[in-house]
Amino acid sequence: MRQDLLKKFLSDKQCVAVVCNQWGDTGKGKLVDLLSTWADIIIRGTGGANAGHTIVVKDQKHIFHLLPSGILHDIDGKINIIGRGVAFDPQAVIDELDILQGAGLSVKHLKISHQAPLMLPFHILIDRMGDKVQKIGTTGRGIGPLYTDYTARHSLFLNDIFNPEIFREKLTKYLEGKKNILAALDKEAAKEVLAHPHLGGGIYFHPEDILDIEAIVKKYTGDFATRLKPYIIDLENFVQTALQAKKNILLEGAQGTLLSIDFGTTKFQTSSDCTIDGLARGAGLREGDVEHVFGIAKAFYMTRVGNGPFPTEFGGKPSEEYCAKGITKDQEKTEHTSRVVEYLAGDDQLNLGIAVRLLGDEYGATTGRTRRNGWLDLVALKYAMQYNGPSLTLTKVDVLDTFVKIKLAVAYKYAGPDIFYAGQELKAGQQIDFFPRFSEILYNCEPVYQEFDGWQTAISGIEDYEALPQAIKTIVDFVEQYTGGKIEVISVGPDREQTIFKFYRA
Repeated sequence: MRQDLLKKFLSDKQCVAVVCNQWGDTGKGKLVDLLSTWADIIIRGTGGANAGHTIVVKDQKHIFHLLPSGILHDIDGKINIIGRGVAFDPQAVIDELDILQGAGLSVKHLKISHQAPLMLPFHILIDRMGDKVQKIGTTGRGIGPLYTDYTARHSLFLNDIFNPEIFREKLTKYLEGKKNILAALDKEAAKEVLAHPHLGGGIYFHPEDILDIEAIVKKYTGDFATRLKPYIIDLENFVQTALQAKKNILLEGAQGTLLSIDFGTTKFQTSSDCTIDGLARGAGLREGDVEHVFGIAKAFYMTRVGNGPFPTEFGGKPSEEYCAKGITKDQEKTEHTSRVVEYLAGDDQLNLGIAVRLLGDEYGATTGRTRRNGWLDLVALKYAMQYNGPSLTLTKVDVLDTFVKIKLAVAYKYAGPDIFYAGQELKAGQQIDFFPRFSEILYNCEPVYQEFDGWQTAISGIEDYEALPQAIKTIVDFVEQYTGGKIEVISVGPDREQTIFKFYRA
């Protein structure tokens, strides 16, 4: 039933995309899974193994980082593609292929762009050692260093591993340019990082040079090349042919717009552009090729993983510090599950954040880290929508079923020192209605809230928009009015069928 309604809505469209209008973790995977029934081709266009989504294989949950969310539809003939904008980690992809093939599932329609920038052991090594100093809260997957090399024109590409002598020559020159960086590393610390199973259990370590060129060449042009060669394509030619053949194309975004290197909160960002523009480029298309963008936001709260400003965060700075300690899901469940009702009724905002995290299972799919959470920030949402378009999909609405009151941020009060910003002087106590992406300013922005009544009833079984509690519809109307957007899809649970299409009225 859900799929039929969706196909009807998309009947006049050929290329659509799913992007996040927040800091990621908004449930893109579920919508991509739904849309995969319509699509002929699903393309992951940005990010790397720092993104994650959960796929259930024979009742077992697995976290996938690079394969598109539509990969389980391979058996139906759906083509899944890893695009040219993805930071390509060959070991991560092969590990994911092993999981699927070990379960007897098909991956014969998988395609990979030959132009994807190639993850090297150097990138992961530098990322894991460097973040101890920078304290940005990266996932340690090498994404930042790889994209740095890409923009500096130093990157190697996936196609290189199929040409051993060219790969050896390029890698030798590349590591020659990194000699000073490697020489400055603590060798024992580097050896420990390189001993990680994902990095071959130490096979890349060299006692003098830190990285062993021949070991890398052997692994990349041997095992990796052999496994990956059947999937390689010229992405641009492939998608242009598909467009001409009237194939339905679905683009799957990674992370979120507020993490975009171009538009996210400065310093505390990922290293790619997470908007529709970056996604389309990474998929071998132009933004103009995309006819509809499903922009996702959690409702009516939001989350962030890692460090960085978050004006509406439950508990504020203490929450950021608490989550940075590496508290695990199991620890929080053991210590706090029995007190969720108490936390929801109390005034302690840090405890409220813990309660929402437990109710919404807000723990990173890639890292397992606790996700910081807070009320939905409409200032930030409106900012993100100016890059991704007016369509809104609201997810996880059911998480707040028991809340008596719901708050939405509609402005900020600046509480920092006087500072010049974009042609004006911001002064303490000044109210602003725009999203300043500079972190030194956003850290000093306090939310101004508008309060709404909660609905205090379970909604996960509701199938039609008109049957939702009036309290939800009142908030939905307000969000549309404030942002100028149009809410088209509302998710009221994790299952496919727990999806309401607001564009369809019974």
